[in-house]
Order: sequence, then C-alpha cells, then structure tokens
Amino acid sequence: MSFKKNSYLLLSFILLAITSCKGQKMEEKFEWTGTVSAPEEYPMEVYKGAIIAKDFTYGFDAIWGTQNTGWGNNGGVMSVTTKQMEAPDSLSFTWLSLMEKKFYTGKWKLDKARITQLFHDGFKDNLTNKKDNYTLIKIGLAPKGKVVVWLSGPGFQTEVGAFEANETTISKEQAYSNAKYMLEPNFITLTLEDKMIMKPEILERIKTEGMPDPAVYELYRKKYPWHPEVHLPVGDQLILCYYNFLNGEEENRFGEDLTANPYVSRAVPKYITLVWKKENGTKYGLEIKPFDEKETMASFEKLGNSSEIDLVVSLNADGKGAKISLKNSTEEIQLNRAKIDISKVD
Repeated sequence: MSFKKNSYLLLSFILLAITSCKGQKMEEKFEWTGTVSAPEEYPMEVYKGAIIAKDFTYGFDAIWGTQNTGWGNNGGVMSVTTKQMEAPDSLSFTWLSLMEKKFYTGKWKLDKARITQLFHDGFKDNLTNKKDNYTLIKIGLAPKGKVVVWLSGPGFQTEVGAFEANETTISKEQAYSNAKYMLEPNFITLTLEDKMIMKPEILERIKTEGMPDPAVYELYRKKYPWHPEVHLPVGDQLILCYYNFLNGEEENRFGEDLTANPYVSRAVPKYITLVWKKENGTKYGLEIKPFDEKETMASFEKLGNSSEIDLVVSLNADGKGAKISLKNSTEEIQLNRAKIDISKVD
C-alpha cells in the first residue's frame, strides 16, 4: 500500500473519530450523596436500595437502620469516595414499615433530564449572593408504599419524583445475613418502644391527634397558585422569605425574586420565616411555625386552585404580633391557629 493511500486511510479514521465524538453528548457530572426521610409517626427500616446513575450506584442497606426524622427532613448520610457522578436515572428500594408491619419494594425510572437541569442550574445563596448547588438526593418513605424523591441544598428542596411501591414478603431464610434481625419476632415491638425512636413528644401527638392518615402524604403534594402579601410599617423593607411546605419542598427567596413576588404553584406551607429591615438598619424576623395543618389545608382547599391566592401577613402596629389570612378575589379566611414568633435578628 502506498504512502498516499496510508495517509488517506489515517485521515479517514481521524474524521470518523471526530464525527463520532460530536455525536456523543458528554454527560455533565455533579457531586451528590443520598439519604432517607420518613414521618416521625411511621418509622421505616431500610432493607436495601440504590440510587443508580450510569457511572455510579449509591447503595442503601440495613446499616441505615430505623429512619423517622420527619417528612422531608434529613436522615443520615454515608460519605462516598467518588466525587463527580452523572445525575441518576433510576431508583430501587425495599424497606420495612414498622407501624404497618409490612415490607415494600419497587424500582422506578427517574427524570434524569430534570435532575440534571436542577443540578446544573442550582440556586442563589442568600448569604453570599452566589450560586449554590443541590448536593443531596433524599428518598422519602411513607406508609402504603408511598415514595417521594427530593433534591436538597441549603434553603432549597425540590420534588423530582413520586412513586408507589408494592407490598412484598421476606422471610428470615430469604433475608441476607445483616438484615435477618428485622425478622426476629420481637424486633418491631422493641423498636417502637425505644424512646430514642418514638420520642415522648411523638407518642403524645399520636395520643392526642391519632396517627396521620396514610393518604395525607399524597394530599400534601397538592399545589395552589399563591404568594405572600406582607404588610409592614411604612419605611420597613422585606428582605427574605423562607418557605417550608407540607410536601417536603423548601424555598428561600430574596432580592429580585422577592421584589417580583410572582404567583407560583406551591404546596400548603408548613412554616414560613420572614425577615425585614427597618429604616435604621435593624432587622427583625417573624416565624409562622407551625401553621395549623388542618386549618391551613382546609382553607386552601376552600379557596381552590382556580384563582390566585394571597397569604396575607399584616404586622400589628406595636410590632409584637401579626394577623394571618388567605384570600382570593372573592373571599378571605383568617388563620387564627398559626403560631407566630417575632424577634430581633442579629
């Protein structure tokens, strides 16, 4: 073969390689870990699970133990040596619901494109005014096999998936060695009697209010078009709104976002923190923590989601209290059972 032919052949291989590389989109990579969330009243025992990406699997097993830090709240986090991974594309999970005395299992596709976009875009940190990132993938386990997935970062938590698991049966003979303890006859009873897990305040809440309806974790996901309408003394300036919602999501709004204050499809609030600045520069904070869940859910439901809703916060003249209400174009409902605390902010 002549030198000229060899040169043509080499050039053809190079062009083919370049074309091939152009056709393959390089996947962006991110730093993330995983955790588990479960309601305080419904402890969940992790059996096994995995958040699965093309190039990495974040695993869960019995070492995670019992989880019930509260719906949407963080559980433990296991460190990983891999620091940059693609966004995950699927999730598998098996767990024991202690109150129900049932195992649940399932495997689901995740919305990789949306997760990638959220990882890429991140959000602005109110302290530094610079971009920050979602770094935690939180798996919420609720009764009746309900599974919710959130991305979490400082001041922001966003739902990226909701699924249903199936009941399953696991015998002591089938269980892997480190999980056999879950099948011991007295394991569930002893765990639910453990005051480190079922704390006195949880038991008191169950005693007075009863167990949460398992359906409520789906009801929490219902959204309405609303925004805050904050009435402050003349000259005072609202500088921050932090929202924590019943569905586990969170927002931290300030600057241009707060000035624009658009109506956004949001779940019912669990608690809200408002920070404002007086003309002399002194800052104050108002916490509505918590809203009364039944009152607030019923009020949003009554107003419906066919028209925009204002969450009205009117500071009293003496600055020591506030009135809270929900209103749309035709009706206003007072929220009288929300707990309000006002204090100076350093």
